Amino acid sequence: MIEPMKKVTIACLADERQRTVAAMQRLGSLHVLPCVPPASDELDALLRQQEQLNRVLAACKSLKVELDPTDTDPERAVQDASRVIAEGKRIDEDLALARKAYAQLEPCGSFNKEELDAMRQQGLHIALCAAAPTRLPELPDGAVIHMVSKTPAMAYFAVISLTPLDDLNLPRVTLPDNTDRLAWEQKIHELVQDQQAQDQQLRNIAAHATIAIEAFSNVLQERIAFAKARDGMDSGDTLAFINGYVPEKRLDELRTSVRQQGWAIRYEDIPEDDNDVPTLLNIPPRFSMAKVIFDFVGILPGYRETDVSIAMLVFLSLFCGMLVGDAGYGLFFTIIMLVLRAKNTDAKKRDTLNLLLIMSLCILGFGWLSGNWFAIPNDKLPRILSGIAWLSEGGEAASNHVKLLCFFLGAFHMSLARAWRAYLSTKIRDAFGHIGWGLFLWANFLVTKLLIVDGGSVSELGVTAKALYVVGFLLILCCGVNWRDMGAVIYMPFSFINSFVDVLSYIRLFAVGMSSFYIADSFNNMTASLYRLSPWLIPAALLVLAGGHLLNIALAGMGVLVHGIRLNTLEFSGHMDLTWSGKPYRPLSKQDLS
Repeated sequence: MIEPMKKVTIACLADERQRTVAAMQRLGSLHVLPCVPPASDELDALLRQQEQLNRVLAACKSLKVELDPTDTDPERAVQDASRVIAEGKRIDEDLALARKAYAQLEPCGSFNKEELDAMRQQGLHIALCAAAPTRLPELPDGAVIHMVSKTPAMAYFAVISLTPLDDLNLPRVTLPDNTDRLAWEQKIHELVQDQQAQDQQLRNIAAHATIAIEAFSNVLQERIAFAKARDGMDSGDTLAFINGYVPEKRLDELRTSVRQQGWAIRYEDIPEDDNDVPTLLNIPPRFSMAKVIFDFVGILPGYRETDVSIAMLVFLSLFCGMLVGDAGYGLFFTIIMLVLRAKNTDAKKRDTLNLLLIMSLCILGFGWLSGNWFAIPNDKLPRILSGIAWLSEGGEAASNHVKLLCFFLGAFHMSLARAWRAYLSTKIRDAFGHIGWGLFLWANFLVTKLLIVDGGSVSELGVTAKALYVVGFLLILCCGVNWRDMGAVIYMPFSFINSFVDVLSYIRLFAVGMSSFYIADSFNNMTASLYRLSPWLIPAALLVLAGGHLLNIALAGMGVLVHGIRLNTLEFSGHMDLTWSGKPYRPLSKQDLS
């Protein structure tokens, strides 16, 4: 469920702003809503420090060094690392310029630009040029070409003349001010050494200070939150005010703390037009892994929307099982998750591992029921592994059964959303409108089954489907459309079409699962072909087999991320009227870093 909130305003003396915010931070229940845009020199300095820390932390993590934490001052480490990064950037720029200059000079050989100027003063004019070997310029009488170097694509040459060449259109090369190629080569060598030294310094900092910097990042975030809360207070000559939201169940705790401090508090129910209310999900502990899905995808229901975390956990796990659909993969994942779960005690990581374990078990279960073990032919599997006949029997029948299951899940998934909304509706008219859409979805399921699974035509539509369409259509027209909203009226025909398309879209569960099976089967056949060619090719065959299945696992994982999440966050959420516009509840708090 989504925790109900109260909007509160706390009043204190103007000169007690610092102490008030510190008390709220210790309490850890107030989600602060600034009264005025927070701004101060201290806040600006903290934000610049955070930006600097984030750059340093990103650079340290990118090095992939083995961490060897020591007692390090994180602020000093951030400063040292920033200096090293800035110096390294300067060296990189100088090195790029030096290499460019060296590349410009290399085809022209070694020469002294001052000598060229001296020759020009004595009446001998020289121009260094570059052109395609077949497109050398035409020269006036008295001018000659001296070839310096030549490649199939480009010729580098000097045009020598006793008359000035300034008016001639020559393909002159651009040269650096310093034309001493050996000097540039020496500079490149020195810069590379400096670059390696800077890189080693940064690696040392990363190895010894990354953990301390990460911990300091949390401290800095607390300081920034504190400064924003303090600077965002509406302050007059005498009083200052801090606004925010607090979970209803923690209101008494806040009131007690405010009374003890001698401040004043005002609290009220959330107004209907308040769009700044944060969302705090209260998920039962046994389903806490559902929060991992929301955090990973970056979605959150709005405060006035419905918590669908458990439904998303259940259906995403089922969809994962069907999208991957290989019991061999599922067994492999299950063993890995059980081992990692036994070794890990961190609560957040255990939630992630529990989610992956549930999905692995769903993959194992559906793969077992369908008799799919690494795409091995069903007749070569033991009877206990060959699955149930309804899903594993050969030919088109099993495919049709899986399609039927996909469409059934789609109709059930989306009609569940409509039934849920009907249950939550405060108006009987709205409830009947959602019931009408649910009936319409089941009629779409019967039509989809007739056309795609049974191979029939619309003329063969049964009485049940027709009755569902008629009753659902009438309920939608009478109760499910706001006839005063012209936009809703115009969009209504498209809503009927979309409801059919939504049911049809669940065929992706079959299509992705089938493609995963055929990819695995193709690599199995390639491996068998290599083995039949020669037993000496067994190592190569094993590499093909392992690489193919690993590729298939990666593609299946992408399928879950794309299709499994889409069916929950678009199709289901559309019928649930979820906009995923929630703002996370982030109370002003102080972590115990001891």
